[in-house]
Order: sequence, then structure tokens, then C-alpha cells
Amino acid sequence: MKVAVIYGGPSPEAEVSKKSAESVIRALNNLGHQVFPLELSPELPFKLREVSPDKAFLVLHGSPGEDGTVQGLLDIMGIPYTGCGVISSALSMDKDYTKRLLSSYGIPVPSGITLFKGDKLEMVEIPCIVKPARAGSSVGVTLVKEEKKLDKALEEAFRYDDKVLVEEYLPGRELTVAVLNGRALSPIEIVPGGEFYDFTAKYSSPVTKYKVPAELPFKLERKLRSIAEKVYKVLDCRGAVRVDFRLNWYGSPFVLEVNTIPGLTERSLLPKAAQAEGISFEELIKEMLRT
Repeated sequence: MKVAVIYGGPSPEAEVSKKSAESVIRALNNLGHQVFPLELSPELPFKLREVSPDKAFLVLHGSPGEDGTVQGLLDIMGIPYTGCGVISSALSMDKDYTKRLLSSYGIPVPSGITLFKGDKLEMVEIPCIVKPARAGSSVGVTLVKEEKKLDKALEEAFRYDDKVLVEEYLPGRELTVAVLNGRALSPIEIVPGGEFYDFTAKYSSPVTKYKVPAELPFKLERKLRSIAEKVYKVLDCRGAVRVDFRLNWYGSPFVLEVNTIPGLTERSLLPKAAQAEGISFEELIKEMLRT
């Protein structure tokens, strides 16, 4: 099969995308496919026309690319692609819209408020989390523990987006559940060493640990899997996604966000979850390519 691996672009997460692409390209080559690495740029439509792939494997993180824009281009060009479609990608990229939709289906999400540039923040409970609504990899995210640091956190978040979320800080465990073609895989616990899983903890910190699979009571594990599968269904996802959770003081799970193109680097959580289920990296890529 001729497979175009689309990666990179102007997103703040482009370097992570490139690392994911390297792993995917190796796996596709090992699986016997004809691989065409294509970086996201204004020339992409012309390159796609020239290559005429049977399928596009999307390894794009952040916007543009993970937000439905490239998916729309591929739909127009009639090129099948891996992962979620336009609407699902666009909704999931916007944490504000995601929370509103999931909440309407009774799925627990953190409480908080949405701010646009120019809005005045009246009052907020400290500690809190401040984050851009449409960015990934914890880019621009700050845990605010003192009110005097709130303005700086908002300024940082607004560097990446015109819409920002200010959410309650949930002090419990951090967990993630990958869903592959509608089936939830083993939950993973993330132990970042700091107080939350920021960009450094994700991609470079030597102290970040992962419990694969997470050590959880049977009922809680079943609940996490069930919620993740419901999220997948409600957002009309396809292929492989990752649903991130945080527990509160009482051990109840809340959905933080949904990643429609999870990372595929050596540190990424989707491959770790697959491995816990006995699925090798190449088998995972083969399954993702099938959808």
C-alpha cells in the first residue's frame, strides 16, 4: 500500500510530531508498505496529488492538523486517512466545546470558566489550572497556587490561543485510557514527579514514571474504561484516541481532555497501553492503518 505519513507543520508541537513520524515510518516500512513522508506545508495538496497515496497516516499534533483542517483537505481530495474525521477532530481539539458536549451526556468534567481575550476574570478559587482551549501537549498550561501569579498564567495561556480555560485543580492521581477502534485498553497511571503532567514531564523529564497498567481497584478500572468508551462514542471518534483523566480527593474520575492523534514516540502513552494488552508497536500501527 502507498502510505503518505503527514507530520510537522507550524504547530508548537511540531517537533513531537516529527518524532512520532519517525517511529511510524519505521513500522510502516517493516510492514512492507511504500512510505512517503510529507511535512505539513502549503505545498501539501500538490505533493499528495503527485504521490496519489492509497491512504494518509496522520501524525499531526496541535493546530493546524489535529483540529480537522487537514482531515477536511483529505476528504475533499478523496484520500482516506487514519483516525477521527473533521467534526470529531475539531470538537476534541477545543477543550471548551469538548467539556460542554461531554457534560451534556453526563460525563464528569472539571468545573471552570471560559475566558476570551479582553474578558475580565472576576473571581476564581485557588489553586486552579489555566490552559489554552485549543492546544495540546500541555503547552501554555500553568498550575496557579497563588492569586498573585494568576495574571502571568493567563498571559502565558493567551500566547497560544484567544480562548482560555480556568479550571478547578483536582489533586488526585493522573490517569489515561487509550481507546483503539472503540475498545478501551489498560489504564496507565502517570507519576510526573511534579504536581501535574506538563510539557517537560511529558517529553524530557527523567523523573516521570508510568505505571503500566495502573494499579486500580477493579470497579474503578472498569469505570475508567467505560467512560473512555462512552467519550469515544459521543465524540464519534475513529481509530486510536486517548482520554486523559484526573481523580479528585475521593477517587472519582474526571475527563480532562481527548487526544484524537495520540503521540507515537518512544515515551508516548498509546504504545505503552497497547503493549500492556500484548499489542506490539507494529501491530498497533497496522490496526490504526486499517481504520
